[in-house]
Amino acid sequence: MGTLRFLLALCVVVTHARGATFFSHQLLNAITAVQAFYVISGFLITMVLDTRAGYRSVRQFYLSRYLRLWPAYAVVALLTLVVFKGSTIVAGVTNLDAAGALFVIVSNATIFFQDLFLFFAISPDGSLFPTTHFGTEPGPQLNGLMLVPQMWSVGVELIFYAIAPFVCRSPVRLIALLCIGLATRLAIGYWSPPALDPWFYRFAPAEMTMFAAGGLAYFAGKGLHFVPARVLKTVGIVCLAAVAFVVIVPPAEVYGFSQTLFLLNPRMILIIIAACPMLFMAFRDSRLDSMIGELSYPMYLSHLFVAETMVRYSPSLMTPDNFAYVCATVLFSAALLWLVILPIDRYRRRFGARLPAAPSINLAQEYPAAKLL
Repeated sequence: MGTLRFLLALCVVVTHARGATFFSHQLLNAITAVQAFYVISGFLITMVLDTRAGYRSVRQFYLSRYLRLWPAYAVVALLTLVVFKGSTIVAGVTNLDAAGALFVIVSNATIFFQDLFLFFAISPDGSLFPTTHFGTEPGPQLNGLMLVPQMWSVGVELIFYAIAPFVCRSPVRLIALLCIGLATRLAIGYWSPPALDPWFYRFAPAEMTMFAAGGLAYFAGKGLHFVPARVLKTVGIVCLAAVAFVVIVPPAEVYGFSQTLFLLNPRMILIIIAACPMLFMAFRDSRLDSMIGELSYPMYLSHLFVAETMVRYSPSLMTPDNFAYVCATVLFSAALLWLVILPIDRYRRRFGARLPAAPSINLAQEYPAAKLL
């Protein structure tokens, strides 16, 4: 699934480009791409919790996942603070009360609760209060004090990680989580808030629908182990080509908004859910596919920093085709991967990602794609 993850990250990068196009072409929108990432995350996290003995310790699972996300985030956040947002953050925190200032500092430092920036606003006295839409309140917006604005989605993902060890090992519990997510979406659809954003893809309880669906896709895909490897490979290649085409050249049929589920492009989400087991089984032995997929997180993490850097210091490179911007994002992400993420991975495999010692169980061979999780 690495190639699919890369393409979804590319969709986010392009959506945030000038004109939201790549060579005048629109890819799948970032909203659906982010929700597709939730599905894939649910699939992969369920897989490692079901197969990796090292993750039977909840503490080790938490620490492993956090070390997977935080070091690269810390690099980009620090660069953003020093190069672009130092004065803005200091001024913003100064105008908040003690509780609000503490929230902004701790969340920016740790990634936790980043999604809450979009559900709170700043009152005239500097205190924070809940809002139905972060862009409608007068005055400075709380999300303007985020060092890495797109990390709100990782805040949602961290909520899933918090419950994953207690849910993902059981299909019944995943079904219960799916029902909770669907019930939340139905309630929001019935309420029909006046502003869609942030309710239809940023509200964590509703997004548990995607994570649970991905986890259930993993258990459903276990039956594919009995299909001959050559058949799986062929079907997987065809499936990847079809999904890649839909992502890169999204047909009108995959678009649409379900008011009932308060969900954008439900058909595309269903395609991703159905594709996950086949793509995993077909490409689980492909190191190239895994490495391509490893670029997805640093691309998502760094693309706004890269864009702002180019706009300020190399505006001539920000051409309408957005080619230089996309290439610069990929190159910066590759550096972040090799210099930060992979060295940390070598360390964290000593505990959370360590394979079981029993020689009769070689999970590294059976599930090689799980090595980098």
